[in-house]
Amino acid sequence: MKLLPPGIYRVDILILISYQMCHFFSIQQLFPIFLNYTPKTTCVDTAKGKVCYNVPKSKCMQNENYPSVCRNFTGNDLQNCELEKSFKYYQSAAMEYDIYCRPGWKDFRPAFVQYVGVLIGNIILGYVADQIGRRKTFIISMLIGIPSLSLSAAFDSIASFYFFRALTGIGIAGTMIVGWAYFSELVSPHQRFKLRTFSNWANARIMLTLVALLTGEWRLSSHVCAAISLITLAIVYFVLPESHIWLRKKGRHEEAEASRKRIADLAGIDFEPMEPPPKVENAEPEKAVNILTVFKNPQLRKNILILWIMWFITGMTAYLTDLCGGDMTSNFWVGQFLSGILLSLVRIAMGFADGYLPWMGRRFVMLCSQSLAVVFFACVISFLLTDQKGQWFYTAAYLSAFVFTSIVWEPCYLCASELMPTDVRATSTASCSIIGRFANIGASMLSGLKTVYEPGVHMISISLGIINIVAAYFMLEETKNCSLDKAGGGAKAAEKANEQEMTDLIKKNEELEEDVEKK
Repeated sequence: MKLLPPGIYRVDILILISYQMCHFFSIQQLFPIFLNYTPKTTCVDTAKGKVCYNVPKSKCMQNENYPSVCRNFTGNDLQNCELEKSFKYYQSAAMEYDIYCRPGWKDFRPAFVQYVGVLIGNIILGYVADQIGRRKTFIISMLIGIPSLSLSAAFDSIASFYFFRALTGIGIAGTMIVGWAYFSELVSPHQRFKLRTFSNWANARIMLTLVALLTGEWRLSSHVCAAISLITLAIVYFVLPESHIWLRKKGRHEEAEASRKRIADLAGIDFEPMEPPPKVENAEPEKAVNILTVFKNPQLRKNILILWIMWFITGMTAYLTDLCGGDMTSNFWVGQFLSGILLSLVRIAMGFADGYLPWMGRRFVMLCSQSLAVVFFACVISFLLTDQKGQWFYTAAYLSAFVFTSIVWEPCYLCASELMPTDVRATSTASCSIIGRFANIGASMLSGLKTVYEPGVHMISISLGIINIVAAYFMLEETKNCSLDKAGGGAKAAEKANEQEMTDLIKKNEELEEDVEKK
């Protein structure tokens, strides 16, 4: 860590990079988009010659009874037609295994088994992380997920493929819920919003799309993604310590001090120990906090309910928008890259704005983004009803609706950390993620409405978005820059941290940074 001058921002930069690479493994949540890909047209060799036809809505590519779309061409025109119609952007698992043509498998696709794995991981790993620690649980999740991701592409068996994708889902759950709790407790409070904007899902989506584009087929893509994900595992295992916030909350003062000292060493600044908390004679042992006891506290009950509402609605609308947006552009790759690039730029801009605009809190971002998403969904519906799909303004409106719906995830994750106490933070985040997973499953079922009445999909998103706005307006509290040590006690208790969580590591930190700047 000598490439940068001493300062706590060294650690913040390392955390930002680590969390971005954590997102790269988590983005396997969207890899079924590539696993399930089928081209719009295909060509097959038959006894009568090559037949090119439009792939039906069922996506089964084995039927040879469709009339050839190239039947009116001859000579070079015929060859050009066959070349064009046989083009595919990606060689997917659905195409290799003919999943859509198998009666027992076409409704039991990779996304389903993977989401089952994520659901199981959400139920188990959040509780485990609150018991044995963020770092240990994160490492266990990666040790399950990374090998499973590679093994899912190592066998020529559809049963093995499904089994290992389910195990991959368990690893994804660990990086999504435990990863956020872990990295958000290590980063400086005033950088926590940047942890969700600079290190973001959109960047990971761009990286995943680039891997898929360069590899061209799902097996090699899986192996490459697994290899890249080893970077995150190595950083956490060899470099980063356990969360000092979690250790301190568990009363493990010596280990918390060792964690703080490790952070100080990484930052290149002097370590000044903190006094251990005073021992209270005849003190009653601290009662364990879980989801059930959360509901006994009126403030925490209100907090968890608004979090569940936000996560369910955002999970439903964001996934519906993503799942139904494959044809917003004629070129498959253009749509994927545009979605990731635009969302990434907006999130980075918000990351810079967060530091300069004190009034841009979690509540403001939530209400503003959801309101704009509703407006652009209304535009998409109007373009569909007037048969304007395919026009540039339809694509622009759809991308805008997608971006602002995705931005709502930021206050969802941030508030999951900042509204709940440390004892139950990972467990409560896991419960929110479980709600989100059920929403994803519901969205996958509702997405079929697109083939019947496409505007209906976005009408659902508008209705849910309005509910989200009303609920957040009356129930969501502002938590920007709150101290995670004091989180969960209401607006008064969640006082501004004033950057103390990390500067408490070394009281002389600011003086040291000023000396460095003078030199």
